[in-house]
Amino acid sequence: MPDHPENEPRDPREEPIHGQVRYSQVSARVPDEVGDGCFSNGVMVLTGPFEIVLDFVNRLSEAPRIVARVVLPRQVTSQFVQALSQNVANFESRFGALPRPPQPNVPGSRSEPTPPNHPSDSLSPEPIHEGIETPFQGIAGEGFESGTPTSPAQPEVVSASSGPPIDQIYDDLRLPDSMLSGRYANAVLIRHSPTEFCLDFITNIYPRSAVSTRVYMAAANVHSLLTSLKRSLEQGGPQK
Repeated sequence: MPDHPENEPRDPREEPIHGQVRYSQVSARVPDEVGDGCFSNGVMVLTGPFEIVLDFVNRLSEAPRIVARVVLPRQVTSQFVQALSQNVANFESRFGALPRPPQPNVPGSRSEPTPPNHPSDSLSPEPIHEGIETPFQGIAGEGFESGTPTSPAQPEVVSASSGPPIDQIYDDLRLPDSMLSGRYANAVLIRHSPTEFCLDFITNIYPRSAVSTRVYMAAANVHSLLTSLKRSLEQGGPQK
């Protein structure tokens, strides 16, 4: 047996294998349970020091409900904003200005005449939570840190107008237990038609990229999504 075995040549088969993996978002696998996607007409954006949580909401059912929860690293969110901005620019170069949701008429305004045989005080539109508008606008939440319980001072909703605490809004939303942890993604693939946008949230993890969540949104709601994402990044300060 040699006195210094460390100087003996080693079997190359025992050396660790190093390699570089290249991913293609275009060829990402789409699981059957994800392929159909889900429709959303609004989003709740929760900000943290390391992640951004996107809660996509559908208000067309009897009660507003969260249809998808996506967890993105802050750096990926910044890239998502850039990609979405570029897609909006491409959309507008082909189809014209990005449409905006029509604003509901205010009862008694000049643009909404009172129907005959129906006095104005008899109009009783469906009550809507003041923090959730119709069409659903993007709302940004703050103060949610990873692994830190919510403090007694509840974070407030950041929106165009002052709204209720975010916990009050979530009391009115249906968030199934199966969605509490959300779906992670570190890349986003965006496609659009003249009327809709498709957001594929992707996990680029060996051995194969895969779509973890697919969300469809009407083009008219994309501007609110983009505004909320930009605001959430501004709340967290500059990226390091």
